[in-house]
Parts: sequence; structure tokens; C-alpha cells
Amino acid sequence: MEESRLLESQGFLVKELMDIYHRELGVVAAKVMKNELFDVNEWDVAGILNSDPHNMCPFIVRNILAKKFDKMTVILMEFANLGNLKSITDTNVDIPIPTVRVISKQLLQGLSYIHSKGIIHRDIKGANILIHNPLNSGRIIMKITDFGVVKILTEAQRTALMSVAGTSAFMSPEFLLGNDNELKTADAKVDVWSFGILIYQIVTHTFPFNPHKIQSIFQFVTNKVLIRPYSITDDNLWDLLVQMLAFDRKDRISAEDALKHPFFTSQQALSEITSEQRQLSQTAQVEKQNGNKQISEFDADPQYNLPLADVQMILGPVDPNIEILRLI
Repeated sequence: MEESRLLESQGFLVKELMDIYHRELGVVAAKVMKNELFDVNEWDVAGILNSDPHNMCPFIVRNILAKKFDKMTVILMEFANLGNLKSITDTNVDIPIPTVRVISKQLLQGLSYIHSKGIIHRDIKGANILIHNPLNSGRIIMKITDFGVVKILTEAQRTALMSVAGTSAFMSPEFLLGNDNELKTADAKVDVWSFGILIYQIVTHTFPFNPHKIQSIFQFVTNKVLIRPYSITDDNLWDLLVQMLAFDRKDRISAEDALKHPFFTSQQALSEITSEQRQLSQTAQVEKQNGNKQISEFDADPQYNLPLADVQMILGPVDPNIEILRLI
């Protein structure tokens, strides 16, 4: 393929398009597209996210470099070795609330970070959340990816007129209602709505509407009624979902404030931190003290630690190292 030949000419070993190895960069992911399809906005996001190296957020897939050739543009990104969150929702396995809590906390931290930089993702869904297990770490990191349809706000903006973008089942009411062709007044809380729908899906294995029928989605956001499913038994989780799925964006909780919700801060939440999470955080603290610069403040916090074993309970006995070893 033309894309493979292009990557190989630049010193990359291509065993599978998109997952590549370079002797200096290691294993990375490559996004190859025709020049006319390259959106410079996506690279602008990379510049914003890489502008603060001392406060890097691990829950974001970072672009490493971009290079434009005669016909193609190549974007190199961080590699993730366990697929995406959709693979978890597709299993329809009941996920323990403590696991839902850690997944939510990681991703809300990621959303809070990009929102603090004036970036609105506009297409949060399971397929755009990658799952990564750092080599031999025993922990899982969820990473928000695909910044192809973002809206970048100026420092003075809190809201902005923007075109509709994203996936219908995860679109907020402010995107869905009104004329499709008109610009909508919206803010970062469109991402919070999408994330609320995603967590609802993870917990219930369904949506609060028929995701395959646009009329059902319209009816849901028009009627403004969110009914509590029997499967959601945790009161704090339900309260958080209600606040994330507020139909009026002015009533919707922000990602930053969601992290302060009792679902994460209550005595119950603290009591449900497992011994495995604590062990992972202690190991990370030791590694950081020994000079490992790859360890973040979140790795050393048990509330952000998701054990690999917990994900293997859902996906089966997957080995994340196989993909890395296959490429190198």
C-alpha cells in the first residue's frame, strides 16, 4: 500500500498500518491521510497539549509529530496496546462499580484537562477512548483520542457558536435541537453530556433511547425525562449521571466539578479502594523516587489506578505485551 511504503521510506518498520516501530521513537501509532483531508486544527490541538510539559495529563493521546509529503500527511501518536473502550462496552459484562469509578475518574480528569486548555472534543464515545497498559506496570490508563473535530476556544471565551459535530447517540441536546445547518451556542459541557451517555452505556449495556433511531434520540432530548434503570443501584452514581445528563447545559455539571462529586469523594468511594490499587500506587511511588520520569502523580494515587487484572476480568486473558513485542 502507498501508506506503508511512505512510512517505510522514513525509517519505520510497518507490520500493521497504524501500529509501527521506529528505533528512536519506539512503538507509535500512525495516522496516514491524504493531504486534502488533513485538518490543521488537529495539529493545533497537539501544540496546545504539548505546551505545558511539566503538567502533562496521561489520560490524553498525544501527537508526537506530523509530516506532510507530496500526497499524504502522517501524524505519529502515542501507542495504546489494548484497543478501545468500545471493546469493553461490546462485551455486555456487568462491571463492578469500583471499576466504573476508576474509569470515570481517569477520563473526567482528561476532559477537565483539555477543557482547561480551551479544547472541546465534540466526539466523546467508547471508540475514541484507548486502553493502554504500560509495559510490565500492571495498571491500565484510559486515553482520550481523535481530536479531529475539536473546537478551540480563545482565552476570553466560555461559550462559542459552533457547527454540529460528533456521533448522534452521544450528542448533547444543544447540538441535536434546532436546524441542523445553523451554528449552535455551546460549551465544554457537550463533552460532559457525551461522557454521561457513555457511562450510562457501560453500566446498563444500553442507552436511555434507541441509539439506532434518530427520532428516538430527538424524543428523549425533547421530552427531557431521564428514567433511572433498575440496574443502577448506586445512589451516588445515579446522582452524578443526572447532573452530567442535565438537558439544559447551564444546569449540567462541569468535568472539573464532577471530580469533586461524592461518587468519587464519599466514604463509600474511599472504602472501596482495593488492595491491588494501593499496591500499584505504592510501586509507582517507589519507581518515581528511583528516578522513573514516566510515573505521573496519578500513578501514585490509588484512586486513579485501574489494575490490569480488572480489565482482564472483562475482556478475558488478554496479553497487552504481545502487540508491543510483535512490532519490535
